[in-house]
Amino acid sequence: MSEVIFLEYNVNPNDHKISDVIISLRMLGFLQISTSRNEQATMWSANKCVLLLSRKEYIPTGISGIGCNTDAPDGSIYCETTGMNLVKDHNGFNIYTHNIENFKKTYDKHFITIGDAGTSLPVDNIVGFVYKDVFKSNNIFNDELKFRKVKQTDNFTTTVCKNNRFNIVWDESNQTNNQLIDTIIVKTDDIVDATAKLVSNGFNSEKISVARRNEIISKVDKNPEAYPAKHVLNGWDFNLGGKPKSFVVEKRFENVLPNLDLILSRQHNHNGINTETLMYYSEIESDINEHARVH
Repeated sequence: MSEVIFLEYNVNPNDHKISDVIISLRMLGFLQISTSRNEQATMWSANKCVLLLSRKEYIPTGISGIGCNTDAPDGSIYCETTGMNLVKDHNGFNIYTHNIENFKKTYDKHFITIGDAGTSLPVDNIVGFVYKDVFKSNNIFNDELKFRKVKQTDNFTTTVCKNNRFNIVWDESNQTNNQLIDTIIVKTDDIVDATAKLVSNGFNSEKISVARRNEIISKVDKNPEAYPAKHVLNGWDFNLGGKPKSFVVEKRFENVLPNLDLILSRQHNHNGINTETLMYYSEIESDINEHARVH
């Protein structure tokens, strides 16, 4: 059974400067924890959020892979940089795997530890990402990595890694963007503090629409004891999704890294990605894409 341990973020040197990305990572609370011995990649961490930072010219800038503790899927090859097994899904997305028993030994052989994880931003772990593609039951995540399909709506299919509840939400409603994965969701236990720090560090967040804000106010008014106070939601311009006994409070920051949005998620009896709020973000993105197409 697989367990997700990191995501890969690639910086294409022809399109973006690695130095600019590193500055942004540090502003997001990440610190470099190791460098590969062949000097082709580095590991960065903010608490339990771990990124493998690569710089390959043949891969677009953005989220480009996932690393799991599990046996190698069929067709895997040896990765000289990480020492892990590497296979690509049908879209060319990198999947790194290694059995958990020998993972530390392999990691130490291929990486030099240089520091500790960042702790300045109150985040816990990466909850999951949004994959802009049609879900197919025979994809490698389900067949080889044993993700389970747990929910399906008209626009989204949610699959979950059983061991650590990592979510992949397949977004079939908005596939106009060439970037397959442009959104990650990160859990925080203090969304006010995390939001304040990101805003003070210069990261931008599009204001919630009036219509959506009214929907949130109506939801809270029906169960005022169940949800956070309206003045907190309104004052910080938070999104809210879910039911009284299981909901999320969110703040989305656009382009925290090139081609990547970040959703901070404060979860109340909720262990995954909320598709109600995702639908709102997806509709906004569709409107932006349509406006750009027309003009």
